[in-house]
Amino acid sequence: MTEVENRGSIFISYAWGNGLKNKEWVRQRIVSSLDWNHDVFWDRDSIAYGESIDGVIAQALTKRPILILCLCDQDYVRAAHQEGSGLYRELQMLTKIADEPGVRIVPLILESGCIDKLPEPLAGRLYLNLQPLHQLNIDIGMALMSAAEGMTPAKVQKGINAQLAAFKLRQRALNFLRKRPVTIWGNGRTHEVMVYREDAAPQLLLAPQWMWESDNWNYMLNDDAPTFCPTKGRWHWELSSSSIDMRPLATALLSVFFEQLAGENEQRFLNQGGIVFANTFFRTVLITEPFTFNAEDIVGFLMRRDEGYEALEMLLNAADTDVEVA
Repeated sequence: MTEVENRGSIFISYAWGNGLKNKEWVRQRIVSSLDWNHDVFWDRDSIAYGESIDGVIAQALTKRPILILCLCDQDYVRAAHQEGSGLYRELQMLTKIADEPGVRIVPLILESGCIDKLPEPLAGRLYLNLQPLHQLNIDIGMALMSAAEGMTPAKVQKGINAQLAAFKLRQRALNFLRKRPVTIWGNGRTHEVMVYREDAAPQLLLAPQWMWESDNWNYMLNDDAPTFCPTKGRWHWELSSSSIDMRPLATALLSVFFEQLAGENEQRFLNQGGIVFANTFFRTVLITEPFTFNAEDIVGFLMRRDEGYEALEMLLNAADTDVEVA
């Protein structure tokens, strides 16, 4: 087994006085994102009982190259100005090495009101503002890995912007789809697919009218096979390589969630989303296995791939336009 190259040391600086819950947050959101290819120093894992805290920290800070990540929230700012506190002493050590070759000190801004109160040697350094991600409880691990790998600030910010955009699209999609709750269930024995809506009797999944009028699908919708007879609500899925046999089901399923959309441009993105579903979901289901699908699945599977992300965004835009026109 090939060992992963160690790309330098990382030192995590944070407010020591915070409780166990916050320390576990540091482990889950920060340490676990970095320790797979970096030597990470974090006091909870790196200092043993009986050792001198200041002595172990001083030794850790002698490593080069070293990236020092300072988790700047209001607790950090307060502790930094408390003479005699652990963080106060730690910052004194950082000040001594701040300008040495191979040392990078990066303030990570997690809460508002911290930037103008940063202590020495953090004040005046280019910081990484993670507050937009942290506020929304979005994973900050990708941004940290990008910074640790030495990506430019512009590229790191581009990644953060993409995460925020994806979060907003996901919330927008769920808000839209949950207004008309739908669950779709496929019977692994009969291959009948049922559509369940609130305050309505279950119905077989049938192809929408636009699919009958489309040259992409009309030639196959009259087929009558044990696992594929769309006129009777039977649709095909199986554990196999992706095939066109599963795309009609995926497209018809997506159309249920966007049933008001049938224009030519909208059909393009319904078909595009259907291909994503066929490739990411239906090709992974055994031919004898049942399945269920709801709004969360729609959003989750579409956003796994760029073409699904685009389809979801364009369908939502079309739905919003349709509502405005109405």
